[in-house]
Amino acid sequence: MRFRMLLGAALALLIPACAYFNSLYNAKRQFAAAERAAARGERGAAHQAYQQTIDKAAKSLRKDPDGRWADDALYLIARARFGRGEYAEARGALLRLLEQTRDRDLRAGGQVYLGAAEVRLGQHARALAPLDSALQRLGESGQLVSFARLWRARARYALGQDDTAAADLRAAALDPGSIGREARLEWAGRAVGGAEPEAARAAFTALFADDGLGASADSVRGLASRAAVRWGAAEARTLLQPAATSSWSAGPRERLRLFAAELTARAGDTAAALEEANAVAARLTGPVADEARVLIARWELARAADVAEATRVRDLLLPALTHPEARTILQNVKVLAVLLERARAGQPLALFTAAELARDELGALELARQLFLTYADVAAQTTWAPKALLAALALQPAGESADAARARLAAAPENVYVAALAGGASAQFAEAEQRLGRALAALREAANAEAQRRDVVVVRAVAVLDSVRAAAKADSTRLACGLFVDSLALKGVRADSARVACVRADTLRLAAILKDTTMFRDTTARRDQPARRRDRAGGDTVP
Repeated sequence: MRFRMLLGAALALLIPACAYFNSLYNAKRQFAAAERAAARGERGAAHQAYQQTIDKAAKSLRKDPDGRWADDALYLIARARFGRGEYAEARGALLRLLEQTRDRDLRAGGQVYLGAAEVRLGQHARALAPLDSALQRLGESGQLVSFARLWRARARYALGQDDTAAADLRAAALDPGSIGREARLEWAGRAVGGAEPEAARAAFTALFADDGLGASADSVRGLASRAAVRWGAAEARTLLQPAATSSWSAGPRERLRLFAAELTARAGDTAAALEEANAVAARLTGPVADEARVLIARWELARAADVAEATRVRDLLLPALTHPEARTILQNVKVLAVLLERARAGQPLALFTAAELARDELGALELARQLFLTYADVAAQTTWAPKALLAALALQPAGESADAARARLAAAPENVYVAALAGGASAQFAEAEQRLGRALAALREAANAEAQRRDVVVVRAVAVLDSVRAAAKADSTRLACGLFVDSLALKGVRADSARVACVRADTLRLAAILKDTTMFRDTTARRDQPARRRDRAGGDTVP
């Protein structure tokens, strides 16, 4: 009986102790989970796990505020508060811990976190004392030592003690874990911000030596972008050279190598940039390879000197159809092909529309210039020819073609666009702009619809623009009718029917098509010259 009573009393004491220890054990597990989530960048999961740490540790502390593990519970609460960004609350818990604990390890840890909390609260000078004291106790290595050095570096930087701060930061960067990763990123950022190229190169080398930093590839790219602004693209490109031999996972590594190719292009070496981007596209499949193909297409378009070069990007982009920008470029290339077909069929303003598409959507500036000049040649007597010349000059203001364009503009001082340059904008200028806008919008809408209906056979490697010029010279009637229909901004079947009736000199059919249109006169002709006419059998005339 006596034994049973003693056993019952022991169990009565043991059960609360077990419950107390179990709460603390679960709190420690939640804190470890929170730290892992924070290291992975999963802030939401970390925030929740830190709160669960606080709840469980507080429950343990309430059960026995003066017990054996009370200080451990208080330390967990303080660290979890710090992890949640509740720095004032963390500071309060740490001060309470330092007042009551006799445990040397807990005291050193409390001083480190107190210093870090003071930094977060803007009390940089006050942060140094607990951090210095902790580092004297902790020795030279360990995760907590690295954490203390990182926060002491931040305090010292804020106080202008850059030399000692840099030494602390580099020491923290040697840590193999998440603290070292954070320190390495900060080291690189401060080197770039402080205009220290050599330090930046060393820091980037350390970044690429860290297998786990692939998850922070976007941050590394951002640092390289800042370096490009500060030192130029060529220098920033050198920072990314270690990526080629890094053991990062393929996706993040190749994405940075692709960005390095962009920097190479910005530095002026497009040929080398294309080689680098093509290598990325060849090594991978999936989103990064698609990005590489889109980038290559943009560069190819930027240096395209004729239609054939511009349309060759179609074959490059077909494997990247899941990429939205690739689909956009392909659609615009198809629309360009439709517009050129219409230009060859006797619709000159399709050249103007194609030029604007090449310039504004495809970034093919040299091609756009050629298209503007071709329109000005084919439709030389129209009001809009000088505008095309001005657009070509804006793209390339120097050279023989630019001089020829200026001479042509000088010979047409009465044109509304030339007059506008001299401050002579008028109602005629506004009318010309409105009519052009309507005509171009109609052409673009029709070409978009046609490109959607069929997979355009992209232009073969022929002199497309020369063929447009030759077709215009060979059939002046078709050209005149094209100019007439352009001026009316007709759409779709109606425009095609009007053009056919005009070419056939079928004035009755043309009048029927245009019966709801009030714009019968071709105002695209220069006002100092009569509209072009051509006598046909039966006395009919063509506008």
